Amino acid sequence: MNWGDYHRLREVARIDGSRRGIIHAAGIVQAILLLALLFVVGLALAVMTVDPSEAVATFRGAQNLPLARIPLTPPTEAEADAGADALSAELPEPVLQARKIAAQGMLALILAVGLGLLVLMTVLDTARRWALARLSARFASGIRRQIHRQMYRFGQSSLPTEGMGPTLELFSQHVDDLRDGFRAGLDQRWRLPVTLIGLTALGLVLGGWLTLFLIILATLLAFLVSSMMRRNAEASETADRNAAMKLSLLQEDLGQIRTVRVFSIESVDNRRFDAHLDDHREADATRLRFDRDFGPGTTILLGISGALALGMIGFLLIAGQLELPAAVLLLATLALMVRCVTSINQMNLDRRRAARSASSVVSFLDRRPEILQVPNAKFLSPVRERIVLENVTVEGPTGRRLLEGVSLELPAGSKTGIMGRDEDSKQALVCLLPRLLDPRSGRVRMDGLDLREVTLESLRAQVATVFQSDLIFSDTVAFNIGLGDPSYDLPRLIEAAKQSHAHHIIQDLPEGYDTFVGPMGHYLRIDEQYRIALARAWLFDPSILIIEEPTFPIEDSIKPLIDDAIARLCRGRTVVFLAHRLSTLRACDRVVVLHNGRIEALGTAKELQATSKLYRHLQYVEFNQFASGGIEAGQMQG
Repeated sequence: MNWGDYHRLREVARIDGSRRGIIHAAGIVQAILLLALLFVVGLALAVMTVDPSEAVATFRGAQNLPLARIPLTPPTEAEADAGADALSAELPEPVLQARKIAAQGMLALILAVGLGLLVLMTVLDTARRWALARLSARFASGIRRQIHRQMYRFGQSSLPTEGMGPTLELFSQHVDDLRDGFRAGLDQRWRLPVTLIGLTALGLVLGGWLTLFLIILATLLAFLVSSMMRRNAEASETADRNAAMKLSLLQEDLGQIRTVRVFSIESVDNRRFDAHLDDHREADATRLRFDRDFGPGTTILLGISGALALGMIGFLLIAGQLELPAAVLLLATLALMVRCVTSINQMNLDRRRAARSASSVVSFLDRRPEILQVPNAKFLSPVRERIVLENVTVEGPTGRRLLEGVSLELPAGSKTGIMGRDEDSKQALVCLLPRLLDPRSGRVRMDGLDLREVTLESLRAQVATVFQSDLIFSDTVAFNIGLGDPSYDLPRLIEAAKQSHAHHIIQDLPEGYDTFVGPMGHYLRIDEQYRIALARAWLFDPSILIIEEPTFPIEDSIKPLIDDAIARLCRGRTVVFLAHRLSTLRACDRVVVLHNGRIEALGTAKELQATSKLYRHLQYVEFNQFASGGIEAGQMQG
């Protein structure tokens, strides 16, 4: 277990050591207050159970050891005159009544002290929890900020299926594990040991050899429970994986419904689905059986140990070797000790999980950036001649070849359509242009300049993208068009929106261009989001434009608006389409057909229709309404 990575992330997140020290100190004070409160409870029990004939309430521990003496009332004159014989005789009723009143007053005072301690503990605990929550959230936010900044330096995040999965797991699950481990350590690393030591000392004073025996028993039990919990955790992980695998089979069955209906094999599919469902039921039941902290064996051991401790304390109480206040307080002390031990065990589990996650996060943060700018990089002017890909090979993070030996020339001002079944390959090709990816081998040139030799700022100032997977941000419409650039005033934003036929949509929003849109704001239809993305591209006036055509259904009345917006945007620019419409391919100067990472065919749509079997196949699969299910019932009538 590499704790160095965990401590390094604490520094990366800029967590102030003095704040952690204050929280630890407050935890130790809280532990001391708890011990004091327990002792006050013992004093209150001693006063409540005292014989009215006694002038002093004595709180006794093991072997009748006096722990505290509480005077109830000073000796009366009658008692002083009577001497020793009077002490052994029954006291007068007024004296007894006076002592009862004094005992009640002392009990009220002790309870007031206990209440004060309880209030102080509650206030301190509330303040600690607030500070813990704030500092833990700051810790997690600091790590997430570093992951976000590191993402700028990598290219694989641009790929829709291969890029984001592992990073999202780091960003969510691993950072959550780190936060939980950090919070557990900050909350309990010092408080729980101090509490356990204090409870052990108090238990030894109250129970003597009985407490010592129970501590030895608890230590042995802790080893057994820890071992059983580890086995239970391993069994739980295995059961989770098995249940997930069985569930994937059920999901596959649901995805095959169309094929089942076509081939009329409903009866066979029912048997397969029922068999898979039975397997999943058993796996899910096993998972749920282990989905708790303690297994049945651990519960039985804890129950037997608790019954044994309770029985021994009861025996000593009946035998007169232990008084009732000490017995009650000893039971509470032992219960708190058990809770401390289990909390320490859970804290260690959380911190070990955090240490494992820290290794993954640090490994990601230490990765060498894929996108680097060379010293003395050149400024890139808007492309005037051509973009050339020379024998380019690109690999995904899994090692799969997305592009292999691709050579392609894109004349300035031309329109090129990209076709292919592999979305990652198409995305990889277009992401080479703004250097969101770098090729493993080969070069990309613009007007003769290798893109690795130009500044990233000047290159990306020449490129605008419209990808349907990231059309808008959760922010205002104005931000989505201008991306927070203060140089774009409202009239320019309005002009861009008019060019993409989005202005009338924005005018109807509750706050116009200041309307917050996205999942947490005002809902926009997909075609409305697309037009806002087109307005953003028009505003930034690029020389190179990458447009992914929408695959979502568009109303017939909206299609001409989007087509006109794209046509306006493409004038005088070098455009690359990730085409999803046959009319777009026909309007392109050339069409690139990708297959297995290579250029399988290149030419105009008319030429490829005559010469490329793969082009005709892709055209049928992607654009034929009968093959794609694009024609609904009733549309062919008349």
